[in-house]
Amino acid sequence: MSPYSITGYLITMGISAVCACALFFFMLRKEALPSAGKALSVSLCVLVLGTAFAVLFAKLFYFLFYFFYISEQGIGEFWLSLRTEEMSYYGAVAGVCFSVSLIALIFRLRPGRILHVFAPAGALMAAAARFAEYFLFPTGTGLSSETPIPFPLAVRIVYDESYIEYVLAVFMLEGLMSLLVFAFSLRHRNDPYRFLRTLFYLCLPQVLLESLRSDALNWLFVHAEQLLCFLFVEGVLVWYGFACKKDSRKGLSSWVPALTGLGVCGLIIVGEFMLDGKIRIGGTYVSPWITYSLMAAGLILLAIMEHKGHRRLQSSVK
Repeated sequence: MSPYSITGYLITMGISAVCACALFFFMLRKEALPSAGKALSVSLCVLVLGTAFAVLFAKLFYFLFYFFYISEQGIGEFWLSLRTEEMSYYGAVAGVCFSVSLIALIFRLRPGRILHVFAPAGALMAAAARFAEYFLFPTGTGLSSETPIPFPLAVRIVYDESYIEYVLAVFMLEGLMSLLVFAFSLRHRNDPYRFLRTLFYLCLPQVLLESLRSDALNWLFVHAEQLLCFLFVEGVLVWYGFACKKDSRKGLSSWVPALTGLGVCGLIIVGEFMLDGKIRIGGTYVSPWITYSLMAAGLILLAIMEHKGHRRLQSSVK
């Protein structure tokens, strides 16, 4: 069984933050700031302020998601608490991005350029934050099964000698997806839209993975962070449409990715209703794995559309 250990979580997050900022430092030296002193100052500021704003924004997003509930329970108690279950992962991501932009302004640097350099380090930190959820069981887990499933695909729960349950380790899938995005971001160092695309691919798989999490932040049957991730993904595709519209040769084809996004949105909504049993086929429930497979296919299609939209944008600015 995965041990709950807030100490283990904090140590893992601390080491990961230092490693990510060290990577940021070396990339700053290589791509933006030849001065070792200035690059070190920027990196250390990101380490300190990034941590502070990550916590602040994680609490803020959770507060906005559950404003009425928290108001009834006590706002003061909420803000003085540092319980990880009362924080939003993507609020923390937004806080880190905000801190990097703020620090760039403080040092009179272009925020867009510094965010471009920071993208791989940010993706690495995102992966580490997911892996660190190992110490926060049952955070980041999903469907359960009595069929033996090995770690890292599942976490084993031993109730007694006669009964063992296996719970899907969604946090491991999220961490692995983020590592792939980290590799993608490293590879595309010369892409002027690297930061935007890194965020896109961090959010894209979460549209499915948030549905798998048993501890997702919910509004009734709506997964709040799943919705947030999809809105960002669709926003990027819409932005591609507007950006490519400047090139009259593209015509309506520049809007194909955004329109595809709307179609996939409909698929995701239908999928969620199927998972809740509100939509059945022939009066019988649809297997969750069939539903999740269809949702995954839709997200793969969005990745293809993003690639096409990016290529159109690149060709239109040449």
